Amino acid sequence: MNARQYSSLWLPILLLFGGLFLAGCGATAPVVNSINTPDTLETGESGNFRASIENEEDADEPLTYTWDYGDGSTGSGLNTSKAYNSTGQYTVLFSASNEGGADSSRAMVTVVRPPQPAQITSINANPNPVDAGNQVNFSSNVQGDSPIDYSWSFGDGNSGSGSSPSHTFESAGQYTVQLEASNNVGSDSRSVTVRVNRDLPEICTTVSEFNSAFFGRNSSTLTDEARKSLQENTDLLSQCPNLSVRIEGFAAPGERNAQSLSEDRAQAVADFYSGNGVQSSRITMSGEGEVSGVTTKKGGTREYRRADSIPQR
Repeated sequence: MNARQYSSLWLPILLLFGGLFLAGCGATAPVVNSINTPDTLETGESGNFRASIENEEDADEPLTYTWDYGDGSTGSGLNTSKAYNSTGQYTVLFSASNEGGADSSRAMVTVVRPPQPAQITSINANPNPVDAGNQVNFSSNVQGDSPIDYSWSFGDGNSGSGSSPSHTFESAGQYTVQLEASNNVGSDSRSVTVRVNRDLPEICTTVSEFNSAFFGRNSSTLTDEARKSLQENTDLLSQCPNLSVRIEGFAAPGERNAQSLSEDRAQAVADFYSGNGVQSSRITMSGEGEVSGVTTKKGGTREYRRADSIPQR
């Protein structure tokens, strides 16, 4: 084959590849003009991401638009939306491409946690209950963004501030103490009940023994003398709300039905107390049956026929 024949063979091939090359070089690549992203987002908040192409009308189609949000997720199109689940700084990459080439642009998005309103998780009073005239120390645990304002209402007309105030209640009673905590994005309130006992006489903290009630043989009926002794006990119980009473009934050797008789004697004393204003919740009792051993009660021969009242704190 001569040179002229080779030339006529390669000429169509060169023209074909040359045309294809020129066609590719002639495609207009997109040019990214700008991207518009949020500077800051809260976790869970959806933001709008927009891009503009400087030569959108001239760039050859098909055009591909992709977003890389910097957290492993992607999107497509000129306008998209996105929410981040974790705080941090993310580099967002937008790319536009076609057969003629590609262009891209980057932006930085900072993701923060949402504002935290004030929320009271606990409120405490110590001591509680407390005697009138003694100081109560309050404490609280409040979560949320600073600064947090603390407003206390002590239920007796007085108020306070701060996370851990102190207050003295001058009068006996039950007080509902309320705390309101607030910041720029919300508020919360919670209360605690403080029981204030009246200032007690010294005997209420020192008394260790009450009067016993003595009975006739085989009897559970209170005598006038027993009533007088029990009235003194009742007066002390009315002065001393910190005290309760345990009643133990006894029977002397030789008395009939010792166990039931001892129970009846304890019941007679309990009935006297409850009939004179002592709450039943402050009274417990038991029948101890026949006395055994030596007693220290100074009742003479009747010392075994008795019911003891034992103060309880």
